[in-house]
Amino acid sequence: MRGLKSNRLRVTKMKLLIAAVAVLLMTASAFAQVTPGLQGSQIGQRVQHANDQGEAAKNAAQKKNDDKAYNAALRNLPNKEYDPWHGVR
Repeated sequence: MRGLKSNRLRVTKMKLLIAAVAVLLMTASAFAQVTPGLQGSQIGQRVQHANDQGEAAKNAAQKKNDDKAYNAALRNLPNKEYDPWHGVR
């Protein structure tokens, strides 16, 4: 009887050890996927850059230029009705 309890305890400990190693391996690969630029103590914190305002102004100007180009392309499209039978007749 004593040997059976000892064996169950040993098996339970081994299962716990295997589970802990599996969790450790899974978290190690997830830690490797942390956002670039963030380091150990900075995980979860946003790092502010000094030139964010300059980038925002560039992005606004780029968006305005993109909108102009899009609208110009729409104006250049022909305004005729689509005829699905045009190649049959």
